[in-house]
Amino acid sequence: MGFVVGVDVGGTAAKIAVFDEEGTMLGSSQVRTRLEDGGKHILPDISREVRALLSGLGIGLDELLGVGVGVPGPVVDGRTAVRCVNLGWGETDVAGFLELELGCRCRVGNDANVAALGEAWKGASRGTHSSVMITLGTGVGGGVIINDRIVTGFHGGAGEIGHSPIQPGVGRTCSCGNTHCLEILAAAPGVAASYLERTGRHLSCEEVFNAAKRGEPEALAVVDQMQQLLGQACAFIASVVDPQVFVIGGGVSKAGSFLVDGIQKYYDYYVFPPIKGATIVLAELGNKAGVYGSARLVLSH
Repeated sequence: MGFVVGVDVGGTAAKIAVFDEEGTMLGSSQVRTRLEDGGKHILPDISREVRALLSGLGIGLDELLGVGVGVPGPVVDGRTAVRCVNLGWGETDVAGFLELELGCRCRVGNDANVAALGEAWKGASRGTHSSVMITLGTGVGGGVIINDRIVTGFHGGAGEIGHSPIQPGVGRTCSCGNTHCLEILAAAPGVAASYLERTGRHLSCEEVFNAAKRGEPEALAVVDQMQQLLGQACAFIASVVDPQVFVIGGGVSKAGSFLVDGIQKYYDYYVFPPIKGATIVLAELGNKAGVYGSARLVLSH
């Protein structure tokens, strides 16, 4: 039996885990993401941590089938990160560096895409072949899995659901520079901003949801607006890729069934009737989805 390593590179830390071929996690660790000097220390640090983790588990490099890596940015050819602003990277040959360092093949993917793959392998959408994951946090991200494969698109930007021009414009600007992105109203800062505009009161997204659960009218209106936009977005996505399931993850998903039930209601209202059967469920793997999906990248190629 061989082993695979999954790596999830974030702006604060890189999570690393070792799996057997069946997807059982055997051990994990993390290393701080050093952003100084244009992020040039990140990959050497990951390489050293992978070696240390394998050594601690009694696994030799010659037993390693490969390393999968999720990065916060577009990826081309399953090898090269095009631009990862949060890491200070321009075009970076992630696979080439790690293959040279560790002596095994390496596959690289966008972090949201590999999280979707992780949920499809061992999480909320396991047992399906086509799924869409939407992550709701400081932004709105996503990943699309069709016939068990990640859809990356020509520019590596498939799954950038948060930048769908799906809302009418509310005088705010998205981080991408556009003014009609879903993310403006559906991400956590957008929910808080909408509540502030309605009430003049500062609440976090979590506090807005708690107020909505208590029945506060203004909070309910803000949450309902978010759920409607997400339901519409899912309906648009379904018209293009027709998934079996939508998986909702990210920090906002802690709102639980109160969140997804509302999205499901609007999805069922807007979706093309013949493809109405998709369900909307909560993610299961939490912040481990990335390492699971990164490992799966290796095993599925």
